[in-house]
Amino acid sequence: MSDQTLGNKVSVVTGGAGGIGRAISYKLAAAGSTVLIFGRDQDKGSRVVHEIERQGGLAMFVPTDLARENEIEASANYVIKEHGGADILVNNAALSGFMGPVVDTPIEDAVKTVNVNLISAFHLSQLFLPLMIDKAYGRIINISSVAYRHNTRNSATYNMSKAGLNSFTKTLSNEVASHGVTVNAIAPGLVMTDRIRNSRIPGIAAKQGISQEDVLNKLASDTPTGRFTQPEEVAGLVMFLASEAADNITGEIVNIAGGY
Repeated sequence: MSDQTLGNKVSVVTGGAGGIGRAISYKLAAAGSTVLIFGRDQDKGSRVVHEIERQGGLAMFVPTDLARENEIEASANYVIKEHGGADILVNNAALSGFMGPVVDTPIEDAVKTVNVNLISAFHLSQLFLPLMIDKAYGRIINISSVAYRHNTRNSATYNMSKAGLNSFTKTLSNEVASHGVTVNAIAPGLVMTDRIRNSRIPGIAAKQGISQEDVLNKLASDTPTGRFTQPEEVAGLVMFLASEAADNITGEIVNIAGGY
């Protein structure tokens, strides 16, 4: 197996049907991995699977609500039974959560955000690790955010979930390094996804009474490189961490944020 080939490997990508997750699913499938996409949107998931299959890859959408413990367990058990477990686990699914002061944040929203962004990664790692350890091979890649170090106002639940994901990454990496399993996190900055392009930017423009182009320019200027990160760039970093080239890299939080 070459450094950039994942033939015969099984990958699970949570939230793998949209935005960053979709790019990750395409990248891993193109490298030869069978990709199992966990998520809630059947239509989006089916479109990604169809595109992967059209290009000669192998993929399946596994309907899963990452906020629900029983659905996580059912989906993981399916992968274990039908595919012998996951060789590569990409914990990508995330909610933005309530955007507002801590004192105004509904507790049920905080719990759901932490469950999806952090607890689902913890739970899936628990479920897939025994077989990874048995095989003396595994890759766990958590998609975090530079929010863990910038701690912007009015996004406490999101920020703390990503900070927790980083701590989990480092702790777990120490526990399983001697078993041939690596655990790393990727922390993107501003990524030009469909949600950012079609929802966030128009929303900011309307709220501030400025053009969408002005919003784009302002957000890009906050980054030293002067541009957004593309989903495919995050996917490329996932591919590297999943490959043999990254065999001795573990416990790292890798920023991909243009210096932000």
